[in-house]
Amino acid sequence: MRAPIRFYLDFASPYAWFALDAVETLARERDRALEWRPILVWAILKAVGAPPPMAVPARRDYVLADIARSAAYYGVPYRPPARFPLSSHLAARAYHAIAARDESRARAFGRQVFAAFFVDGEDISRDDVVRGIAARSGVRGDDADEAMNGPLGRARLAAAIEAAIADEVIGSPFFLVDGERFFGADRVAQLAWRLTGRPRPDLDPFAPASPR
Repeated sequence: MRAPIRFYLDFASPYAWFALDAVETLARERDRALEWRPILVWAILKAVGAPPPMAVPARRDYVLADIARSAAYYGVPYRPPARFPLSSHLAARAYHAIAARDESRARAFGRQVFAAFFVDGEDISRDDVVRGIAARSGVRGDDADEAMNGPLGRARLAAAIEAAIADEVIGSPFFLVDGERFFGADRVAQLAWRLTGRPRPDLDPFAPASPR
């Protein structure tokens, strides 16, 4: 069996949101499993002694402009969050706890987290917001609270972060397949090329959005 595509993502990363549909399309076309690995980029950077990407004002200004430009380029719905950056630890813990029991439900939850933050303007660092997203995914009440704050989600997120550090992850989205690493939404096209052996301009998810 061919190795899966390991997909490290932070729910607070707009670039992971932009890459999501494209990498899922690629995995499906190449008959590869896609392993979602939610992490906290800030925790990885802290562990390796790297500065936060938004700490330098000039870089922050560039990144904010590039996020808006990239959303238009990829044709992905996007509204600048009221709070950015923020920690997505509650959503990441909940994802891992849900995935331990039901992977497909966890994926649906994860997509809704991205949309809530980057389209609907919800603050995913708040437990009531994550609880509401979980409820829309069929995880309610005490189960949602346990997923966010219980030992299972905490342990699985910690393990994912440790694995990411071992895999030398440097940001989100980050892809690992067949021993090769790719960082950024703009590297999905290169990932496609690596898996097919040729450029793939025919794949719509990797082409600029058509003018509207």
